[in-house]
Amino acid sequence: MVKNMRTSKKVSKQALEAISAAQAKHNKSLQLPIATLLATASMVAAKRACELKVDAIVKECQENNCKFRDSKFDLLNDRRNCLYSSLVSETVYADVAGTKRVSDLFRDPVFFLNGAHPDDIKQGAVGDCWILSALGVVANIPGLIEQLCVKKNEEVGVYGFIFFKDGDWVSTVVDDQLFYKIDPVTRRRTLYFSSCREERESWLPLMEKAYAKIHGDYETLTGGFTSEGIEDLTGGISSILFTDDILNKDRFWEKEMKHVNKATLMGCSINFQDDTTEMRGIQPGHAYSVLDVAEFDGERLVHIRNPWGAIEWTGDWSDQSDKWTPEAIKQLKLEDKDDGRFWMSYRDFLNIFTTIDRCRVFDASWSVASSWIPYNVDPRSEGKFRIRLRHAGDTVIALTQPDTRYYGAFNADFINTLSFHVYDKDQQLIKRAKLTVPYSKRSVSCELALEAGTYTVVPHVTREPTDIVPDQGHEGEVDTAISPATRTNEVQVVVEPVTMDKSSYMFQQRKATLVRSMSMARVTGRKLLGVDDEDYESDNEPEELEEAHWQIMLGLRVYSHDLSITVDGIPGAHPRFTRPQERKAAEANAEADDAADPENITSALLDKKAWVTEPEEEREE
Repeated sequence: MVKNMRTSKKVSKQALEAISAAQAKHNKSLQLPIATLLATASMVAAKRACELKVDAIVKECQENNCKFRDSKFDLLNDRRNCLYSSLVSETVYADVAGTKRVSDLFRDPVFFLNGAHPDDIKQGAVGDCWILSALGVVANIPGLIEQLCVKKNEEVGVYGFIFFKDGDWVSTVVDDQLFYKIDPVTRRRTLYFSSCREERESWLPLMEKAYAKIHGDYETLTGGFTSEGIEDLTGGISSILFTDDILNKDRFWEKEMKHVNKATLMGCSINFQDDTTEMRGIQPGHAYSVLDVAEFDGERLVHIRNPWGAIEWTGDWSDQSDKWTPEAIKQLKLEDKDDGRFWMSYRDFLNIFTTIDRCRVFDASWSVASSWIPYNVDPRSEGKFRIRLRHAGDTVIALTQPDTRYYGAFNADFINTLSFHVYDKDQQLIKRAKLTVPYSKRSVSCELALEAGTYTVVPHVTREPTDIVPDQGHEGEVDTAISPATRTNEVQVVVEPVTMDKSSYMFQQRKATLVRSMSMARVTGRKLLGVDDEDYESDNEPEELEEAHWQIMLGLRVYSHDLSITVDGIPGAHPRFTRPQERKAAEANAEADDAADPENITSALLDKKAWVTEPEEEREE
């Protein structure tokens, strides 16, 4: 028997005060309406945990007269674990010459040189253009990257960061070891992975390292979506749009493009290449940052950056274009240099790029509530979420599953696709949300205006096996900007024999432990503050669930201006534990639902209404 439970509690007075204080601090440092980090109680807790950890490490290192060496992500002594997502990885980073500390690599190293800036960013040997593109977008907003770097001590070599993962802010610390290679011409040491244009500036490679650590290794960062990267850096909600799906391009310009760096942060890429289209310097399968938009002399223009820091658009309004007049150069501050930045017309932007990565971000007036439940896909669970709003207003709802990037080689056997329906207190369907881009599976969201009251969100999950060979890009090249399963073409691919000895067993066990701690923290009710074992806190004893019988975890995040908003997760009974007659009826309803609505276009109200009207009190089945 499985006991129904709530996975979130009402927000306490202390939590509301902490959220308000964090929002006030953000409001003071970054003027509205510009985007900020989403201030929540979990952000306050994660920052505090990070600060305490850095302080403890500094004290210990000073007492022992030694620099900090991160035993959980030691590039020197545990290279394979830090580089590869599995023991049988086909990627070989052949040019890695060794590991050095920042102070040994560069003369007069600094963490920030006049703050973080998009032009600092240069991609390295791993195909993580998507997260570097996201960093370029976020770095375009003054002061935002600096808030992710919570605390550091450059003498000891310890750096603390926070990221927004699976609905919570998490913290981690790293040491200042970095991989390097030897330049074949100059024989200089240069960074192997990402680097700042001024190489002695270290914020970018150390932040990339911290992001790799919370996902297990560097290889796991290969391939992804700029919007999801921005979400992990800001606490926003990601979505992807095909440019040829835009109904009214003028409306899109006015409602979305002109709000870049305010309500929306944006990237772009070419998912599939039309052989009849002239790319003129734009690289397929590569993620770009959208930095700004402008209007000049009746022309709509978009400012874009390549995270390589080079290779630019060569068409109209490029650096060398004859479209530029002295007035345009002055107004748009054009600099004619190969720095990866370029302008292009809005028309060319929509014609060349096939996908736009958007992340809806929130200023300091917004609050977020979240909850997670275990969910069974087949037969379908009765799980749902209940939202309570005290004040009417704009509301953004996102249904999400744990980030599969955590799992690497331990990925699940199925790909899960999410959708959901929103019902009011009278059981009337008021909104549905489903994915419009088939390969962006992490979350699905919608935005709507809600009156004060209680609402129910009923999730729906479909699944397919993962043993499907991914499509190849143009001329056999793999699309690293789109598919998280692919690898960069810049890295030599070699099958490397692996000996299964005790050390390799420990390697697998350590990876599995990280995955387990990331995913099962949701089931046990423990709050995840970071990726290290001691970074857990819990007010109560964790509730016992038979997690082996639940296929996935589902989370709901609800963004609102109502600080008192609450979200309760109600998993319901596991379908296989119900009485045979009830189970047979539930399976028949699910089959009828799928047969009548194969594309999930309408709501199957008969069985879903039963879920909506289920009593709130805890019960046993």
